[in-house]
Amino acid sequence: MDITAERPVLGTASEATAALVRQGWNVHRPPYGYRTMDVASIPSGSGRPRTRLTPDPLSAPVVQHIFYWRAVTGLDIDQITQRLNKNPDRYPPPGTSGTWHAAAVTRILTNLKYTGYQALRTRDENNRLRPAEQWVLSDQPAHRALITTALFWAAQNPTTDTRRALRHRLLAQPHDLPA
Repeated sequence: MDITAERPVLGTASEATAALVRQGWNVHRPPYGYRTMDVASIPSGSGRPRTRLTPDPLSAPVVQHIFYWRAVTGLDIDQITQRLNKNPDRYPPPGTSGTWHAAAVTRILTNLKYTGYQALRTRDENNRLRPAEQWVLSDQPAHRALITTALFWAAQNPTTDTRRALRHRLLAQPHDLPA
């Protein structure tokens, strides 16, 4: 009996990483707004526990504010960066620099993981969205979403019509974001 027919071996590290992402495992550093949570009962090949993402209580609300400001109020990246830097105690910046940079805001706004799905290969080497058929996504939501998919896409192209429609929808439901 051919054992490879039962359990095919993935040819490359990239394919193995893609398979883990499809299963919902976290394979990189957690994005701002999340922490990693060890799943001790399922070790990796190296014996370390696999990880899932879980919201960070201090930075997850900051991510929600950033998406809200972009998609609903229509602030641009520089305006959001300035707003964050005006109150670093309320909006702690990522890393150790002690300040927010436009690149960090852009990374947050373009990270599909905030919708609850693990994602890989969504952007090309110039940080542009790849065609959706090239993305590697988890088969189902893998962790608690910080934002809705609608809010994610509205933040990618915050037109006046999108902001108006989204504002009415958000205001009709209880939420913890600023008006």
